[in-house]
Order: sequence, then structure tokens, then C-alpha cells
Amino acid sequence: MKKFRSWIALALSVVLLLSLFTGCSSQKKQEQKKIGVSAGCDVLYEELRYVTLTYKDLFESTYGKGIWDDPATAEQYRAELEETVWSVMLNNYAVLAVCQEYGMLLSDMEDDSIVAAVDKKMEEAVAQCGGEAAFQKALEEMHMTEHLMRFVLAVAQMESELIFVLTDDFDVIEGDVEEFTDWLENGNCVYVRHVFVQNDAGDDKEANRAAAESLRQRLQGATESEIDDIIRSAENEELMYLKPYYIVRDVYDARVETAAFGLSAVGDVSDVIEVDNGFYVLIRVAETETSLLTNVSSLLSSYQWAKTEQLVEAKKATLTIELNEYGKSIDLLKIK
Repeated sequence: MKKFRSWIALALSVVLLLSLFTGCSSQKKQEQKKIGVSAGCDVLYEELRYVTLTYKDLFESTYGKGIWDDPATAEQYRAELEETVWSVMLNNYAVLAVCQEYGMLLSDMEDDSIVAAVDKKMEEAVAQCGGEAAFQKALEEMHMTEHLMRFVLAVAQMESELIFVLTDDFDVIEGDVEEFTDWLENGNCVYVRHVFVQNDAGDDKEANRAAAESLRQRLQGATESEIDDIIRSAENEELMYLKPYYIVRDVYDARVETAAFGLSAVGDVSDVIEVDNGFYVLIRVAETETSLLTNVSSLLSSYQWAKTEQLVEAKKATLTIELNEYGKSIDLLKIK
């Protein structure tokens, strides 16, 4: 009887293992199911799920927890969710479309150099999480799959390579440091500091505008030490940018850029600048003899990235995802 029971236990364990493997296989098959095509590249369900669930979480943090649980409130935010998700879904494919426009191929993502770069990033991510198990758990919590993460990293590496192609091969973007420095010195950069008041969920937007206006008034005519105190205070909600920095033409938000280049003299303070998530106030500060030269390499890199992103955004405006029948059948509100 004891031997018979051991065989039952073994049989049950085999059945359980088979069901687990079948479940994992079924889930993986679902995740990597094709929903359409964009820029000649297959678009998979796993990416749509990741983007949808990410923005569902963000919407809840903005509009209130549980909005997707109630069918009435879910419908209220359906249109905004769909518009956001399908726009974000084009990001990777817009990069790949521009790559192809300048002679790079989709197959380049399988080149040894790209694969090695992706492998390195994946290894770093696993190490940062503290091991494979923790990494897999983190992926699950982010609604991400390992396959999708590798794809996203490969696209990012392709965009890095695209910058070299645009600067070195096609001369579409400035790549010469000396010429870029001359361009900067010809009125194309402004040395500033700023304060920022953020519109958090539940904030009174007009109260935030008034807070930014109060900071603006205090910055006017302030001494250097007073300016530093204001910028380092808790009233400034963007404390990662405490030091002076350069705003370069064609790199920043157009609203911020317009205000920056309107500051004609050191000590000039901008009006309150409303952006999508809050309010900025800029103050122009004095440059040192070496401030531009010590920053020019990073400024050139930022400029090249910004110009590349502009090409990508322009391409994105012309791009679509051609959904297949399965893709057309998906209801974003039902994605779990």
C-alpha cells in the first residue's frame, strides 16, 4: 500500500508540473501573440498589455484609486486611456521607422553589438534587483516581460546608433564640437537656474500658479545668496537641478525656451511659465570663464538626442499600427 501511495504522489507531481509548464507556455503564447504591424515590425500583445496597465496605474494616481473597478468611471476615462495608449505604442516603431529611413535595418537589432549591449543591460538589471528571482518579480510588478524588455532595450540601442548615422554619415545633425561651440556662443544658449511648482494629483492648479508667482517676485532683485536659498528651499519641487545649467535652443520645451531667450541680462527673471505638469520660473545667472567649455560635450550630446527625438516625433505623426483581427478585438478596459 505504501508503494502504491508513492506512485500516486509521483503521478500527481508530474501532473502538477505539466500543468505549470502548460500554463507558462500558454501565458507566453498569449503575451507574444501578434496584434498588428508597424514600420514593418510585428507588434505583440505583451507591449500593449504593458503600456495599458502602466497608464491605468498612472490614471489611478491622478484621478483616484479604483476608477477601473467601476464600469461607469472606467467608461468615463476610456477615451483618454485609448488615445494615450495607442500614441505611446507608436514610440518604439517611430524610432525603427527613422532608422530604416537612414539605411538601418530591422535585422540590425540582431547584430552582435546590439545583442551584447542588451545582454549587458539585462545583466545589470538582474544585479541591481539582487538576483534573477527578484528581477522576475520586478518585471511582473511592472507588467513587463523579459522578452519585451529586451525589445525595448534593443530599440534604445538602435536609437543610439542612429545618432551616429545622422551625425557622421548623413550630416543631418551637428557633430563637430568646435562648430557647435561657435553656434552656442552666437546666442543659442542661456545660463539659468529655476524654481518649479508641480501640479500633483488633487492640487489646486491656480494655487500652484500663485505660489510660482510668489517665488518669481522674491527672485526679482534678490542677491546671489538669496537666490540660492529660494532655489534650495522646499518650495521648489524640482531639487535635482540646483546648480546653474544651459538652456540650448531646440532642446527644451518651446515654452521654457521662449522664456529663457527672453532673459536679456544677468538677474532677469521670467514670467511664470506654465507647462503640462506645473509652473517654472527662470532666472538668468552669470557665466564663468569655463562654464561653457566644461559643459559643451554634454550639451552637444543632449542637442543630438533632442534633434533625433524631433525626427522620431515627426515620423510618429505619420505612423500607424495596422491591427489584425485579434488586435481590433481587444478592449483596453479588460486587459489585466
